[in-house]
Amino acid sequence: MEQSEAKELVLIVDDQATHRQKLRLAIENLGYKTVLAVDGNDALHKLRTSDIDLVLLDIIMPDVDGFDVMEFMQRDKKLREIPVIVISALDSEMDSVVRAIEFGARDFLPKNFDPIFLRARVETSLESKRNRDREIEHLQQVERLTDAAAVLEKHNVNPSRLQLVDMREREDALGKLARVFTDMASQVYEREQRLRQQVRTLRGIGLLLAVGAVYGLGIPISRIASEQSSNAFGIALWVNVISAFICLSISFYRGRVPKLNKDTLILFGFWGCFGTLFGEVVLFKVAAHVEASLIALILVAEGFIVFAFAAAMRIEKASIRRLLGFAVGFVGMLLVIFAARNIEGNSLGIWVLAGLVIPTAYACRTILLTLKFTNDLDLMGAVGFSCVSGSIIVMPFVIATGDWVSLNSIGNLGSNSLLFAILLLAIITASGSALRATLIKSTGAVFASQASLVTTLAGIIWSMLLLGEQLPPIGWLALIFMLGGAYLIGPKEEAEEVDPLTKLDYEL
Repeated sequence: MEQSEAKELVLIVDDQATHRQKLRLAIENLGYKTVLAVDGNDALHKLRTSDIDLVLLDIIMPDVDGFDVMEFMQRDKKLREIPVIVISALDSEMDSVVRAIEFGARDFLPKNFDPIFLRARVETSLESKRNRDREIEHLQQVERLTDAAAVLEKHNVNPSRLQLVDMREREDALGKLARVFTDMASQVYEREQRLRQQVRTLRGIGLLLAVGAVYGLGIPISRIASEQSSNAFGIALWVNVISAFICLSISFYRGRVPKLNKDTLILFGFWGCFGTLFGEVVLFKVAAHVEASLIALILVAEGFIVFAFAAAMRIEKASIRRLLGFAVGFVGMLLVIFAARNIEGNSLGIWVLAGLVIPTAYACRTILLTLKFTNDLDLMGAVGFSCVSGSIIVMPFVIATGDWVSLNSIGNLGSNSLLFAILLLAIITASGSALRATLIKSTGAVFASQASLVTTLAGIIWSMLLLGEQLPPIGWLALIFMLGGAYLIGPKEEAEEVDPLTKLDYEL
């Protein structure tokens, strides 16, 4: 480095003002900056507050002498790297110079120094400091790479979060190593992400099929129960009581019964309201007037309603493609209403419109679980308490309408078909709700709502098998429109973490 470009800061420590000024002028003539300390205490303060590159240190000083200063510097990881040149009177302080070198001083300088001798000692010490700084910086960069490798070994982390961009820009061998390391790490990460996404997708599809098959069976069973008894509130009450007993028994056996507090009570209350009052009760009412296959077709609207809610609440992005899918699905819904009116006239169309309350309620439940269901809640216990909530909500309606379904009346109906239907619906409610909550937690609201597609297909198939129903051609056309719309909406992509890792992240 040329003198005119030198920026190093030299600390001059001497209790004699004449010597300080003499050294200051000599050092500044060499092109370096200086800072002065009048004694040892002042030197310690300057070392703490300034970025010093070299210390010219007098040994003999009152109170805190040069040895105390060097001892302090040796205890500090950063300060011990600063070279020290001790200032001495050769005749009287030679023993002190030897001792100072043992304390870590790099060189010595007589108080009556020769300018050429001073220049050689100072520049040699500063060059040694520069080399040491480069060595430390190199070791720190190597440590960053090894730390990053340790993080990747233990965790599946996006390499872009490792903050190695500056290292990649280096032109030396370390920069090349950083580029090779991050490129290979990115390839491995992307491959793992694809595999994880495939597993996640397959698991989601499996849950979709399970949820759809279970809820699809519930549609014709609901029609069977409605044909046996018109007491929709009473049927819903028994279904929820039995479901609550099943789920809470399992949760209690596992020792994971959720704790009730303000937040969980609100969650279970709305869950029971959407699932039981506006879901099951309306389903039983509509099932008494509309064929199960048409009800199944109506339920596919849940996916579109969830998307509309999620887009309006900014939970998910409403792209052009997704909006087009929503429009296509809406055309399918209009075809369902048109098909219903062509089958049995305006009265059936009204019941089909009423049936839209069901997917709307299920969509509200899906959004609720997406926003409020936490991982620490036991799944079966949460479903059980939601059924308890549903039972409490419908009880006043049972009393007010006289829709009570007694155990005696259940047993007296033909071949116990109502009893069988209620028991089966309770099992469907318990298992289906647990599966749906798992699906929502795993894949998100919009993807989980696509279970309504499988529910529709399963409901149509179950209705054909159990009830001998047939879906009219326009109904199949409506289904095609809805499937196409659902495909265009699709699930949202899982967001990746891109924020830089903190020091704590590395330690974890």
